[in-house]
Amino acid sequence: MGVKFRGLLMLPCILAAFIHAQTDVDQKSVDCYSSADGSIYDYGATTLDGSQFIPFKAYQGKYLLFVNVATF
Repeated sequence: MGVKFRGLLMLPCILAAFIHAQTDVDQKSVDCYSSADGSIYDYGATTLDGSQFIPFKAYQGKYLLFVNVATF
């Protein structure tokens, strides 16, 4: 009984966290380069060794994650 009761107490906390995370989505969105023409599929990247250019159009319709690992 104690485990079920603890689980029920955690449910409102978890729901509150999800609701709070959803409320400020618009505040975190930024349009950095509004002057950029086209879409991401008009661009591409070079492999790490520089031997091949890979157009992003090859991945159209698939899920991609772009990670910026640049440092200052």
